[in-house]
Amino acid sequence: MSCVNIRGCCIGEGRPKVIIPIVEPTETAVLEKAAEFSTLRADCVEWRIDCFEGAKDLPAIVHCAAKLRVALKDKLLLFTFRTKAEGGKVALAHEEYLHFIRTVLATDCADLIDIEFFTSGAELPALIEEAHTAGAAVVCSSHDFHKRRRAPTGEPHGCHAAGRADLPKLAVMPQSRTDVLELLAATAEMADRHPETPIITMSMGALGAVSRLSGEALGSAMTFANPGQASAPGQISLEVVNEVLDALHL
Repeated sequence: MSCVNIRGCCIGEGRPKVIIPIVEPTETAVLEKAAEFSTLRADCVEWRIDCFEGAKDLPAIVHCAAKLRVALKDKLLLFTFRTKAEGGKVALAHEEYLHFIRTVLATDCADLIDIEFFTSGAELPALIEEAHTAGAAVVCSSHDFHKRRRAPTGEPHGCHAAGRADLPKLAVMPQSRTDVLELLAATAEMADRHPETPIITMSMGALGAVSRLSGEALGSAMTFANPGQASAPGQISLEVVNEVLDALHL
């Protein structure tokens, strides 16, 4: 499998890379968490901007982003605005979402940026190109809490074909054990058919917890861990994630 190499971190090779989220509401709290997270055993920190009290205040986001980048030292920084339609805290109109993505890219602080597949719509290929021009890798994401969309076969929710995202990501809420197996099988199929494109997949909730730990065997290149406060249902504590990933890697 090929890897996405960012700051010397090869996403897609060996042990899945671990992401921990910052979900604090204020700049002071965000930066305090960043200082703490800079010392933890994790590869990437995600700033969930929809949890920020200034989620629609672009100058406040830009101001905080510059300080956050410094506070995290060499940790990878992923910017995410999870829209309400995809399970986040805040709703954004289409044009607001596009403006947010372009504002973040202009800060030159993002190692990775989450771009929602369905929210970006026809603008997705252009946004991916703009992100690459800005030096950011793209996590092209889709979140399904109600199994409205069938688990993918080969190409998760079209992200691989639509603009060549660096890291297609699919998260689903399983209703049964069979749903978890379906997601894992689709992950393995995508990894086998497109080894040039690392992917991120997970089943959410307690039922899908195994999917957050089995990436090295089945093809998911990154996983989210709970460093004390979860950003999605079913996230496992950072300590346990590291222990299990180490054991499976050995």
